[in-house]
Amino acid sequence: MSAEFKVLILAGVLLLCGIALLLPKAQDAVAKLPRHRLGGIVLTCLAMAWACWTLTIHPIDFLAFLSPTKILIGGLILTPLICIFLENLLCARALGGIMMLWPMPVILATRDYVSCLRLIPITIGYISLTLGMIAVFHPWTVRVVCEYLSENKHVRLLLAFAFILASMLCVIAMCSFGKVVGQ
Repeated sequence: MSAEFKVLILAGVLLLCGIALLLPKAQDAVAKLPRHRLGGIVLTCLAMAWACWTLTIHPIDFLAFLSPTKILIGGLILTPLICIFLENLLCARALGGIMMLWPMPVILATRDYVSCLRLIPITIGYISLTLGMIAVFHPWTVRVVCEYLSENKHVRLLLAFAFILASMLCVIAMCSFGKVVGQ
């Protein structure tokens, strides 16, 4: 998958997040998001599948002893255990896990381009990575932020426009990709 396509997917997701925050029912959805049970299960399954796939493709040194089969079995065992034992704020934790997982392919794909605009998706990726770690390790902060966003329409609109602006900046950065370092 090319760097342009990965950045285009990122831009699309950012645009959808911005549009979702502009919808009339966004207030209730944002308020219920951290404790949404089914959403938490679906996002946990997605995050665990993604983590297993990433470990298979890009192994980590201290986990090098794990074969793809062991990674798959571990993921199949851990996913229901996470859904059972981390039920409180599961959706917030799973969302944080996805926020920590998506930057790696985008950063790896864009870091070799000559354009200085490549720093836009890379910066968005590192911001997402940092916020994802906060969401996984302190999920109650996601609940507090979601409560604040559901109560303050102007802040929610500002965040929506920030998502849309970030999406546009990613598209601009994608259009600037051309020459790769070393070619």
